[in-house]
Amino acid sequence: MKKLILLTGVVALSGCAANPYLQPMVDGPSAKLRLASVPSNNNFVSAPTQSNCVATGGASGAHIATLGVKANLVRSLSRLNMPAYDEELGDSHQNEVYIPAGKPFSFQFNGVGISGFSPGQTDSGGALYSWCRKMITFEAKENANYEALYDYVELENGAQTCGVKLFEIVQTATNEYKKVEVDNYQIVENYCE
Repeated sequence: MKKLILLTGVVALSGCAANPYLQPMVDGPSAKLRLASVPSNNNFVSAPTQSNCVATGGASGAHIATLGVKANLVRSLSRLNMPAYDEELGDSHQNEVYIPAGKPFSFQFNGVGISGFSPGQTDSGGALYSWCRKMITFEAKENANYEALYDYVELENGAQTCGVKLFEIVQTATNEYKKVEVDNYQIVENYCE
């Protein structure tokens, strides 16, 4: 009886923890996407709750990947043997997942970093955190390889914000791989109310 209860618990928990992006899509064609985050922050990549605005909370089952220091803690490192892997970026800042192809797909980077310190704040050890979120929507081609790179960019006034670029990884005539920026993707920056 104890074994049956334990087995039932394991099956129930593993069903909740299953990430559909670690397998080819079951409801149509797939493509591969490498999610890369250059800053040393933590970045939580999720499927958005709405496609027209950036949400500050995620829906249940919306998790796609975790990048950064926390990726090692939650064992969220996924490799699908995609070409043009960036050895210098490091394993914890790159995850490879399957995404649907042939229809619009949206995903959201949720980067958090330490923006300063406030000695009076005891709940966070005095650290002040800031979030920078960007959502990308595009239509992947079946069996293609893509890379979304989250990085900080400098604005005209000298301030920094987060930025995202989307690349397709293509094979050249000399059998090498290069990253070519995709020209038909949309970045959504306005927050949901």
